[in-house]
Amino acid sequence: MSPILQEGIYYRSNPPIGNSFCILSLRSDNSSQIGEIGTAIALVWKHLEHLKKGKTVDLEIDRKHRKIGNLTILVAYGSSLFEIVGSQKKRPESFSETWNFKAPEFSGGGHILEGSEICYSMSLSKNHLLNDHIIFQFIADSDFYTNRAVVEVWKVIHRLEKNRGAAPLRITGLYTGFQRADHRNWLGFHDGVSNLRSYERPNVISINNKYLDSNDKWTAHGTYLGFMRIGLNIEKWEDMSIAEQEILIGREKITGCPLIRVDKNGKPIKDYRCPVNGTSEIIDPGNERFREHPPYGMGPQSKILHYSHIGRAAPIDRIPIWDKKSVRIFRQGFEFLVPSSDNVGLLAGLNFVSFQNTPERLYRVLTYPRTITQNGVGPTPIPNLDRFMSVFAAGIFFVPPKIHGEPFPGSQIFFNNLELRKLRKNRGMNF
Repeated sequence: MSPILQEGIYYRSNPPIGNSFCILSLRSDNSSQIGEIGTAIALVWKHLEHLKKGKTVDLEIDRKHRKIGNLTILVAYGSSLFEIVGSQKKRPESFSETWNFKAPEFSGGGHILEGSEICYSMSLSKNHLLNDHIIFQFIADSDFYTNRAVVEVWKVIHRLEKNRGAAPLRITGLYTGFQRADHRNWLGFHDGVSNLRSYERPNVISINNKYLDSNDKWTAHGTYLGFMRIGLNIEKWEDMSIAEQEILIGREKITGCPLIRVDKNGKPIKDYRCPVNGTSEIIDPGNERFREHPPYGMGPQSKILHYSHIGRAAPIDRIPIWDKKSVRIFRQGFEFLVPSSDNVGLLAGLNFVSFQNTPERLYRVLTYPRTITQNGVGPTPIPNLDRFMSVFAAGIFFVPPKIHGEPFPGSQIFFNNLELRKLRKNRGMNF
């Protein structure tokens, strides 16, 4: 059976994406052997597969009382995993440190990438995701199902430690979020409407076998997951006028329609055809063609829109979408809200998740030129959206393909062929 993308990447219209999201990160101790780590992941994967059917290892629940919640499970691996002695695979060539996030400054803060204006929070001096070995992504209908999955992972680790004296993995981070029912973000604007068209997505997400050398053929039909936990300065944002916000985003706030120019009085002007008759917002059927921004006019009052968020996130260029130099990625976003000790009293933000067939794509998105000079446009005349952001965690992880008969995705990293055959026979493995 051919390798396929793992679940949890909602690039098709069905099934619909769940409301609840979770990223759970883990790390191995230095003394752990690669096979021990793989065995632990196999146990975790087995328990999670049961959980998708509503079954937990310690509860013999009658079938009619089992709760499923459309849970999807994705496992991915950090670049440092391939440095563990005994790894059966070399780090994929595309998984280069060139495209990875920088570490925060020792005193806190600092740019997440060279050439990017997005910075870490000044409260952050260590980004644990840069050194973590494994992440699980859980998406489901509600927090109950994603939280239950996290606890099931913890149970496996706890029992390994209890019964064997040590566990080869420990939990290092947990990030949760949700999708707003109104399809907007905390800035008040429609979110994700300028994502890739459905038919374009596989070309951007899936690693193409044609471009791989012999050492990396095993990664075909996998992908790379980029994750950022982004806090938003909503106080600073709310102090701006609606017109300023709209110019910065590149859309009208209420309708979500793209702006086409800014008049001599600084008033943003939207495409008059949007929304179509009988609709009120860009998410309504019939407005699909307006979800991507239009080619901006070249008059002196419209050049400013090149600096808008959608002008940078999806610039108009002639690079084919399949080319790794394209800045198109597939995004899945989930908001979060947590208490904060600052003056606002809370921190609102975004769990930014992207999938792309090479980390280079994400790097290009996040470092897209901030000073646009075409046709004489000079330094940015408006504050970058980056100035309202602060990153609390960031990492890039390889998502191996799912192969029928494998104990879990990526098992080839941990076991040789003989060990894999033994593992497949021992599907009833326990502690």
